[in-house]
Amino acid sequence: MVSVFDLLEREWVGLGADDRAARRLPEVCAAAGAAPTLAGVEAFVRQAGGAEADRVLVALAARSVEGEALAARVLLQLLLPGVRRLARTWWALGDAEERAAAAVAATYDRIRRYPLARRPQRVAANVLMDAAADLRRAARSAALVADSGRPAPGWDAGGWDPAAVEAVHPSVELAEVLVDAVADGLVSHADAELIAASRIAGTSLREIARRRGAKLRTLQWRRKRAEAVLAGGGFAFA
Repeated sequence: MVSVFDLLEREWVGLGADDRAARRLPEVCAAAGAAPTLAGVEAFVRQAGGAEADRVLVALAARSVEGEALAARVLLQLLLPGVRRLARTWWALGDAEERAAAAVAATYDRIRRYPLARRPQRVAANVLMDAAADLRRAARSAALVADSGRPAPGWDAGGWDPAAVEAVHPSVELAEVLVDAVADGLVSHADAELIAASRIAGTSLREIARRRGAKLRTLQWRRKRAEAVLAGGGFAFA
């Protein structure tokens, strides 16, 4: 089954190679040794020592709290190994997909609200620590209300509600919608991947058709049909 993490990683393939996206974050690329792409930024951070990596994370955090969604998405990508660990930890938050959605939403929210002036170092550790505290509180609340039948804040009858976290990045929201739609049998795995590649990763349908050896009109029809199903469930495509 496709997961939130799978869809985020697939989005990153296109985003990481997009030099136009990299040009939107010049100070981040400069801090990452003049990396030409966001994938280069990721590679630099993965290989760098603590101080060098933290300079990149500080630059991303600064742009994130200013409202730059791309910077927040890149920082989320760099923290995904830690976010995966958070998702494996909090069993009280539901099944694997609910835990993944909760961990991603909590981390993204903490990235957007990171107190850089007060905590200008160890950005990755601090964001993940804060997100873990949020998830711990959510898990404790879920346990406390389990016998009352009343949902805890941020929860509904089906479990954790990522929409309760303010201003979730659109790509994260769409990834969660696609995961649920595949799990519910509303759209196929292949159609979910098509939407993720074109709407999240930004790959054109013409390019996808070329790579797959498929007809462009066939992919256009498949995406339109699948998106109509998602729109019927309340998701609005921009």
